[in-house]
Amino acid sequence: NNDDTSPPSRLSTFQTDLQHFLNLTTPFQTYFDSIPHVNKNRMHYPEYMDICQSRYEGLRDVLVRQGETTSEWILQEFLKSEDVV
Repeated sequence: NNDDTSPPSRLSTFQTDLQHFLNLTTPFQTYFDSIPHVNKNRMHYPEYMDICQSRYEGLRDVLVRQGETTSEWILQEFLKSEDVV
């Protein structure tokens, strides 16, 4: 919930950036409050993990570094390829 003095959330920044990138005149509507949340009923699934927990910091770091490397490759190599339309 943003007011005029709080900085925009990551979600609203992403939505605005995507709206501008796609040249859309109508802003995206946030609907996350109306959809069910994963693991809302507090059942435990062995394969479930909350990547934001501090114990996963190392994994998060690896994933972020890999994402940065992949992003650079997409921008510098893939999109510049003659095979990409």
